[in-house]
Amino acid sequence: MRWRIVRDTLIVEGDFFAISSGVLGGWGKVEHIFNHTVRDTKLEYPKNYIRSIAEEFGFKRFFGLLTAVPMDKLAVREFEDVTAFVTAGVTNPNEKIGTINIIIVVRGDMPKSAMINAVITATEAKSCALLSSGLNFTGTSTDAIIVAKTGEGRYYEYSGYASELGRKIWISVKRAVLESLAKWNSKP
Repeated sequence: MRWRIVRDTLIVEGDFFAISSGVLGGWGKVEHIFNHTVRDTKLEYPKNYIRSIAEEFGFKRFFGLLTAVPMDKLAVREFEDVTAFVTAGVTNPNEKIGTINIIIVVRGDMPKSAMINAVITATEAKSCALLSSGLNFTGTSTDAIIVAKTGEGRYYEYSGYASELGRKIWISVKRAVLESLAKWNSKP
């Protein structure tokens, strides 16, 4: 796995099998995962916009997320073989605009059931971070998540909070959400 930021876009490259709740999401083999900062938060055709970003970078197999959060607010937290990339913008609670995007990459393997459970574990960690920050909501109306695995390395059967992989996800996501929130709150 490699990652970089190019022109308001976090790009994570590798050979992944992933699940995405984002626009054009689902299950699939992807080579690129991205989180792109949009200037126009009232996009009329977000699917077309995601495709245009992928085309601009030459991505064929991809999952992408959109955010209004600038990439200088990105937090990247690693815990052993788990990396969490988070952009958290929470100016407004659920009924208004705000976005928390989470991308988790596991340099290992797991069944699809554990990938689904990883979404739950990451969401719980995000909610815990928001509540511990003094916010009175557990997410925003446009939050999205991608969980990706490389398929190489250690095999994990489970990813709930009580499992080893679940703890890694919990710790990396919670720390990344807290860090991105701190960056968001210190914006000029």
